[in-house]
Amino acid sequence: MLVYKILLLSFFLLFSPFICANERLYDAFIKEIEQQETRNNALQNVDQVLESDLTPEEIADVHHKTTVALKNAFQLEQAHKWAERFKQVLLTHHLPDYEAKYSLTYGDLMLKEGKFSDAISYLNLAVSQLSELDMYRLLSHAYRFRAAAYKNNGSYKDSIESYELSIEVAKKYEFPDLQVSANTQLADVYSDLSLPDKALELLQQSIAVLKSQEQENTVLLGQVYYNLGGAHQVIGDHEKSLEAYQTAYDYDVKAGNVVYSAYTLIRIGREQKKLAQYSSAEASFKKAFTIFEEHGHIRNQGWALSNLAELKLREDQKVEARAYVEEALELIDPIQSKVLYQETMTTYAQIVLPERADFFIQSMEQIIAQDEVYLGLKETALRVLKDAYSAKGDFETALNYHLQYAESKVSQLEKEASQKALAYQLDTEYQKNQYELQSLKTQRDMEQAEQRVQQIVTAAVVGVLVILLSAFLLLARNKRRALELEKQLLNKTLDLKQQLLADISHELRTPLTVLKLHIESLEHNLVENPQQSYKVLNRRLDTLNTLIKDIYELAQADTGSLNLALERVNAKHTFIGLVEDIDDFVTDEGLDFNANIELPDTLEIDIDVTRFAQIFNNLARNSVNYTDKPGEVFVEIRYQNQHNRIQCVIEDSSPGVDDEALGRLFERLFRCDKSRSRDLGGSGLGLSICQKLVELHGGSITVAHSDLGGLKVSVILPCE
Repeated sequence: MLVYKILLLSFFLLFSPFICANERLYDAFIKEIEQQETRNNALQNVDQVLESDLTPEEIADVHHKTTVALKNAFQLEQAHKWAERFKQVLLTHHLPDYEAKYSLTYGDLMLKEGKFSDAISYLNLAVSQLSELDMYRLLSHAYRFRAAAYKNNGSYKDSIESYELSIEVAKKYEFPDLQVSANTQLADVYSDLSLPDKALELLQQSIAVLKSQEQENTVLLGQVYYNLGGAHQVIGDHEKSLEAYQTAYDYDVKAGNVVYSAYTLIRIGREQKKLAQYSSAEASFKKAFTIFEEHGHIRNQGWALSNLAELKLREDQKVEARAYVEEALELIDPIQSKVLYQETMTTYAQIVLPERADFFIQSMEQIIAQDEVYLGLKETALRVLKDAYSAKGDFETALNYHLQYAESKVSQLEKEASQKALAYQLDTEYQKNQYELQSLKTQRDMEQAEQRVQQIVTAAVVGVLVILLSAFLLLARNKRRALELEKQLLNKTLDLKQQLLADISHELRTPLTVLKLHIESLEHNLVENPQQSYKVLNRRLDTLNTLIKDIYELAQADTGSLNLALERVNAKHTFIGLVEDIDDFVTDEGLDFNANIELPDTLEIDIDVTRFAQIFNNLARNSVNYTDKPGEVFVEIRYQNQHNRIQCVIEDSSPGVDDEALGRLFERLFRCDKSRSRDLGGSGLGLSICQKLVELHGGSITVAHSDLGGLKVSVILPCE
């Protein structure tokens, strides 16, 4: 036995350095891969780490972090290889957390390669997986990556929705860095949609968050200034835009984000082109192309070449412009990079028309037929269509598209200039249009041109007559339909009135009958305890008084004579007071009361405090009357920043109501348990009154089943 112990101890002393080394190897890799300075060393040793004794979770973690590091360094080919190895690990081991991380990582990889449709598919899967696993930081990333893919694919509405979800998650779970990232990227979308006010508002929020941090975040500062340049570009201040982009470029270089600096160089070049700094713009585009080429970014190489083609077209060097644009079109995937491909096609059309007129007509009509297409691209497509149809000799269609182009310019100018400037611009466009059409018409026989004009005039007159006749018929039909609807509404109103009168009659008849019986008993000395009978009479009279008061208030609301005494108050202080008022009432009735109020200290709203106290009292009384003891009542009041509104939730414990009754709670005089309601003094009008008062404040009120087992009432109050 002694010899055995000595051998065992010797074995442990001999091999323990290797065992400890294996354990330290994984820990060292994790530390190195997460630091910029030591990341390359970690990537060189990754195979050695995987040969050590690791758990399945650690193996997956090494593959995940390696793929992410290569992806973020834009070593996309190597990232693909490691992503495939990562996938094989997940096929061997069931690891839900890492399956979600794989979807997110691969979706971002597709995004960086410009394969936006594929990116959206993987990121949709990542959003679903991360939501189920409550991995909120990565969920905010997933929403933001998906938003970027939607934007680059031309789906601006979906992009804005995803960015707002990313911001909501980041804000709720306190990830300020992710909130800034999503805010700045959303600002870029608003800039593309010619909404600089929204973009500047978001950027100001981002700058405020960054200034509150002790350590300078060069990566996020680069993003903020990049999008600040976009906002200035939309309002036409190209000098400030160029200055902001150059600051963003300096931060990109400082942070070591080489590829992102190339994105910024493209924007710098575009502003230099608008300021007629053509040689500087060409240098910026070429430098960006070189960076994209070194990192294997095929789509972005096409982007740089497309900008070079636009620059050469501006300088009227069409031979060089055509060479650049044709090379760009070979690099840009029309499905994965739809918006960029369409922009490049419009540039190509401006270079080569009147060649291939039919081809460009088909392409441009597909662009303007889209629901979501930003204004600049649409205007360019309309101009191309005008030129293409003119080249084919179809002057009528050319004129139609030119008029659409002029209308588009009107919409834009209305936002940017006074009426006088607008009139001047329109007159200039009209004169230019007349000159261009006249030049085209002189190339053809005058007689054919006059005949065509006559046909156009005749068709226009016929068209106007048809439109007038159609408008008259439509007006007559709408008037007849309005009368029918008015008749139906009147009949329905009369039915409701009759039903309401019948219900009120029934509600009054029962307590009056009880009162009459008690009075007759007192009159004939048929009761043993007269004092108790008087108490019953008083209680019944109070019930009648409550019912009559509620009916009067509803009648005022229906006739529009119920007015609010609105006043400007501090939201937080006001709602704290309202909650304190019902706290004692609820606890005195033997129920537990809890409240959570999360409102900004400086938020002010316009409300009738007395009427809102009536709403809270009605809802609290309902909870007290219809909650079994022991039970609880919970109140939560939150400010929803994305909608600029306050949500008030009052919910209670069991018993609840069934689904059928839930849908009828706002009906007048409706009560789930009528006998019990009368015993508790309920009129059946409390929720109807609450609904009217909330609607007078411009809000809404809804009911649902509560997680506590009872009823949940939600009141939404707008803050505008």
